[in-house]
Amino acid sequence: MYFILTAKSLLWVVLSLVSTCSLFTAIYSPQWLVGPTDYECPSSKVLELKNETELYDVRCRPSVGIYYRCKKINGDQHCGSFAVDGLATDSYMFPTPWKIAIVLMSAGVFISFVMSVMAVCSFCKQSIRRKSVFGLAGSGQGLSGLLYMMGVICFAAGWGSERVVMLCGTQAEPFVSANCVMGSGLYTAAFGIVLTFATAMLSGPADRATSSDKVALHLEQGENVVFLL
Repeated sequence: MYFILTAKSLLWVVLSLVSTCSLFTAIYSPQWLVGPTDYECPSSKVLELKNETELYDVRCRPSVGIYYRCKKINGDQHCGSFAVDGLATDSYMFPTPWKIAIVLMSAGVFISFVMSVMAVCSFCKQSIRRKSVFGLAGSGQGLSGLLYMMGVICFAAGWGSERVVMLCGTQAEPFVSANCVMGSGLYTAAFGIVLTFATAMLSGPADRATSSDKVALHLEQGENVVFLL
């Protein structure tokens, strides 16, 4: 067994981990769509300047994600999951397109996690049954990217649901968010999707870097640990 580390393989591993974490974070974010109206948050923030304490109001806005939401309940800001019964939750509360989206994106995160583990293991093991670990992981990452894209499309297809109409206005319909604006969760998901496809494309150059003539020369010299950064 050899330990081979190159600049491209290291970059590939790092981007694999970052893309997986980005999509995992996006799924649990309640900030995919942000409503047009704001309200006073339940508690004021304290600002301390030169031994003086000043209270100032903080404004919050209701928002909804693929699985979580934030809204004002009994005067308090409350963020939590609206899927009280999981996928069996009534479609009025948890739109069917969003149920499909959460399944697709969760499957994508699971595959990305497995591929990230394979990417880390590629430092020590470059092939599995004569098949390149880089090629297998890159294919899995490409599949994850497709699942993510389909999940986001399904989320946008659910914008005509009652939940979104109440948040964004009566003009909301599939792929039209009316008065709502895109939130950080949706941008995080988009970033993760782009990064996932980038890692899938980078798997090829990473594979070639670990099997280059320079690496082969070090191995022929009896080295078991090769660093080419």
